[in-house]
Amino acid sequence: MLQGWLLPPRCVLCLDPGQPPTLDLCADCQADFPLNGSACPRCAEPPAGCAPPDPSATPLAAACAPLVVTPCARCLDAPPPFTSALVPYRYAWPLDAVIRRLKYGRQWSHARVLGHLLAQHAADVAHARVRPLPQLLIPVPLHPERERLRGANQAFEIARVAGRRLGVRVDPLACVRLRDTPAQARLGADERRHNLDAAFAVRRLRGARHVALVDDVMTTGSTLAALARAVLAAGATHVEAWAVARASYRNPA
Repeated sequence: MLQGWLLPPRCVLCLDPGQPPTLDLCADCQADFPLNGSACPRCAEPPAGCAPPDPSATPLAAACAPLVVTPCARCLDAPPPFTSALVPYRYAWPLDAVIRRLKYGRQWSHARVLGHLLAQHAADVAHARVRPLPQLLIPVPLHPERERLRGANQAFEIARVAGRRLGVRVDPLACVRLRDTPAQARLGADERRHNLDAAFAVRRLRGARHVALVDDVMTTGSTLAALARAVLAAGATHVEAWAVARASYRNPA
């Protein structure tokens, strides 16, 4: 590609050459990203007390791992409104540094790395399970005031790259956030249950029935669940939850 020839990729972590043609992440640093294998296929929560992932495992192996994993006890007792969660990595070093620089440091170039990795994983899963990709990607919306303070919506920046690589439409205006709610991970159980009540509204789906909601990090899953309920009520029939990283209940983002 012309872009890769004019501006060779450079790793955002160690500054070594990136991976051609345009991934700004070297293979060694990517290998250090903790894969989220053996996670619950419904909510992507890693099992309690699980060992660190095998460094020799591949992203495709992690993508296929949920095929032989049953849902966790929480999902068996109270399934979330989304049908599955696609979250390739765990929120840990050094991936967490890349996400924080994007989210709080306005290093928007990092979205290209994260969006590429999410798209690669989604494509691997779609191929391995012989299932179609969604018709529409909807980034989790920020409240306008919070988006103004951050400078952009990191979920949209990631979704935009992933959608382009997958050939899937992205609509940042499909849903809006009506209330600027506190972070779910900082609230108690009772507060979490009501924090996101009527927090989202759906403007349009443009005929899409199979939708994926995209965020940077999934922690409790409550935000994605609240948005999924709104999208289902608006006419979608199949909703997936996508995020780059999973922050455990025991180790929130």
